[in-house]
Amino acid sequence: MLRILNLLMKKCENTGFGEIFTRLHSKILKNSKPDRLVSVSLVEFVSNFALSAQYSDSQNVLLLSNGKNPSLVSKWIRPDLENIVSDYVGENKPVKPATLEFDFNKVMENGVPAWQDVVQDYETIQNHWNMTPELNEDSSEVEVLKKCEDFAIILEKTYGNSGSRPSENETNTMGKHSKGYKSQGPRNPINEALLHQRQSLPIYSARNEIIRKIRDNRTVIVVGETGSGKTTQIPQYLMEAGFVRGFGSGIAVTQPRRVAATSISQRVAEEVGTRLGDKVGYSIRFENCSSKYTKIKYLTDGMLLREVLSDPLLLNYNVVILDEAHERTLRTDILFGLLKSIQKQREEMEDENNKRKENRLSQNNDKKTDGKTLDLENKQPPRITELKIVIMSATLDSEKFSNYFDNAPVLYISGRQYPVKTLYTKEPQSDYLDSAHISVLQIHLETNPTSGDILVFLSGQEDIESLEKLLNESNKNLPKHNKILTTPIYAALPQREQNRVFDKTPPNMRKVVLATNIAETSITIPGIRYVVDSGVHKSRDYDSRIGVESLLVQPISKSSARQRMGRAGRIGNGVCYRLYTEYDFQKLDENEAPEINRRQLTSVILTLKASGIEDILNFDYIDAPSIPSLKNGLIELYSLEALDDSGKLTKLGEWMAEFPLDPVFSKVLYESVKYKCTREILDLVSAQSVETLFYSPADNRQTASEAHKKFQSIDGDHWTAINLLKMFDSYRENGTKIIVFDQDSEYPTENPEYNEKRSEETKAEGSGQRLSSRKEKEVMSAGKLEYWCRQNFVNYKNINYVFRVRKQIETMLTRMGIDVTVSCGDDTDSVLMCLLSGFFYKCAMLQPDGTYRSLVGTQTVHIHPSSTMFRKRVAAIVYNQLVFTNKLYAKGVSSIQPSWIQTAAPKLYGNINFSS
Repeated sequence: MLRILNLLMKKCENTGFGEIFTRLHSKILKNSKPDRLVSVSLVEFVSNFALSAQYSDSQNVLLLSNGKNPSLVSKWIRPDLENIVSDYVGENKPVKPATLEFDFNKVMENGVPAWQDVVQDYETIQNHWNMTPELNEDSSEVEVLKKCEDFAIILEKTYGNSGSRPSENETNTMGKHSKGYKSQGPRNPINEALLHQRQSLPIYSARNEIIRKIRDNRTVIVVGETGSGKTTQIPQYLMEAGFVRGFGSGIAVTQPRRVAATSISQRVAEEVGTRLGDKVGYSIRFENCSSKYTKIKYLTDGMLLREVLSDPLLLNYNVVILDEAHERTLRTDILFGLLKSIQKQREEMEDENNKRKENRLSQNNDKKTDGKTLDLENKQPPRITELKIVIMSATLDSEKFSNYFDNAPVLYISGRQYPVKTLYTKEPQSDYLDSAHISVLQIHLETNPTSGDILVFLSGQEDIESLEKLLNESNKNLPKHNKILTTPIYAALPQREQNRVFDKTPPNMRKVVLATNIAETSITIPGIRYVVDSGVHKSRDYDSRIGVESLLVQPISKSSARQRMGRAGRIGNGVCYRLYTEYDFQKLDENEAPEINRRQLTSVILTLKASGIEDILNFDYIDAPSIPSLKNGLIELYSLEALDDSGKLTKLGEWMAEFPLDPVFSKVLYESVKYKCTREILDLVSAQSVETLFYSPADNRQTASEAHKKFQSIDGDHWTAINLLKMFDSYRENGTKIIVFDQDSEYPTENPEYNEKRSEETKAEGSGQRLSSRKEKEVMSAGKLEYWCRQNFVNYKNINYVFRVRKQIETMLTRMGIDVTVSCGDDTDSVLMCLLSGFFYKCAMLQPDGTYRSLVGTQTVHIHPSSTMFRKRVAAIVYNQLVFTNKLYAKGVSSIQPSWIQTAAPKLYGNINFSS
């Protein structure tokens, strides 16, 4: 109780209420009887005040309600402070709604209501107080103290030990949203329409059961059909039920894709009635939109893994939800084992702390205060709470997961599904893009546009952009009252453009959504009645026998095909057009193999080692990887000098683990200091975050090829990318003096003529004065840059994303004391030798027949037609990745000297004579 009063005294020391708590505090200390130290009525009174003091903007009054019945609200209008104190100290009287007049100016701190943050967290504290045991006249002092102690801890977490309100000017310094971003502000009004939508979701009827199951069990498996609302609603249910208790504790919801993390968090923020980054936020690689006030955070599985490195017990979270668990991504599988271990550690620590707490309270029971405050704060052990784990999926082997998590209970949530008619092609299709184009036009012309929108599943960004161009060309020939609106969604797309798929379709148009497999389960797109399924997706496969990982366009599984089909039946009877035969469908695998059995494990092993897991062979995998894959990963890390001879992390390995990058890129960044080319390597590493920087439209390839020549280097694709980024950066700096990769400039104008027109409009409005805002300047500048990119056939969206990534890596390097301005100028050899320090596994030697032979795996490799090195014969090459279509192609290729390879990896190639 004393701790609660201390907090409230500090909170209200400059207000009319401070006197109340000062007098209460003083009377407790003067009370000579230990059994009268804290009365039940006093606990109830102070707790009611903390829970129910609310500020009314419209009436300039504070409202107080009975904690047991928050609906009983009355204004404070004229009582005597002294009488309230005498009424509640030393007497066991039931709590009644109080009335009190107050000076409005005294309850303001820097112009902000002192209790505004209580309003922000009213539900959280109310739920916590209601979850604790009920007190009555016969409650023992131990029970009273325990409730006060727990409640004080929550208040401290919510308002800090000092009880002072966070500054309005406090900003989040991470990510693109940091500029001008206020960490906390007034709650936005909750949209009644959104509330109605929430309550109409299939999952709403199971709300209480979900909360009860999660409260009663450490781990719960939730299997909910796509569209049931599990991803957006369960985190909100848990927050509303009191699972989130102030600052420093929250709910983490992992997503396998960054597009899902950003778009879902935006939706949930709207439903909660808060700004994105306040109570609801997200965190993806190179972009953090959250703050210390964030209670629900959507983040990629990779970002949660990185948080484990800095917070091994994940003490920032009370609940971790692993969504889309059926996808079995590499990082999600590792999180299964790590979270299971963390949960056990936290449970053991909580038990130990509870024992210490009981002993301390027992000792305090035997003491008399003698006018001194009991030291309940300083002797308290760190607060460790149980970690709740929720595994969620639309389709999952629930029995397997339940067994893995110690027989965790399984909850099944039904979705809203209408019948879907499935149509197959009569013959296999040689070009699924052409078939998709024809199918979309056929659906659009043969059905009423108001009957529903179309969702097309494709393998990746290149397919999406190609089909988008085909449809846009066809759209020119459609009547004005029957147009189509193409809306793509894939990982590299800017957030604002991703959100377009959720917008309502304009009148007299039909929306055609072009998506990767993210739209299978990760997000639900409204208005879809027709699905066109290409039957393929992109997948990385690692062959541990030859040590080669390649990116392949592969057939999907039956499970994925069913998920895609189900997207057509969310709002009514739908149709799914499968661009493959029924015979081919029957040959598909039932489920896709877990990534841990088909991906290279170098990055995962580095993360496990950095997390303190030395015995990676006996780690608690849900599906253990193969011994050869683990062995190859260890050998590569040893060759990168990240591990020593005993298999432990070196200082370099610890440095590499700091970056959210593939270990080979981290090693290259480290070596850039030695080769004095940090600026160029920073460009190069950032460029690897997108699939391509250029584009070549099918109807204008020759013109695009001519435009690209100005950037091309005779040394290959890596220096070509560096040249492009340098020229773009130079034009950006010297031509516009405006940074264009801020969030506000993600929507460029369509043409540079807009600049003159907008300038004239601004002059007319402002009588010739300068542009009214920096945002307008950025839009104009972005229009010029977008025009420059279009003229040079450069992917404007991707190059802006690269610069955002570059800024984040640059910040990390600067923090580590590395000068990011060091440049090698035009010294191409230094950059390529530096690149080899990490890419020595990705080299190939020229063969007499003009092909190349990879050094690892000895595979026959061809240079991809998109490379500047296509049809060139050089002694040796280094490449970014291998892609298999009809041949095994190397993409991202540069020419190197064979002798450099031996210098880059003496441990691996020390005995090989490359001159032969």
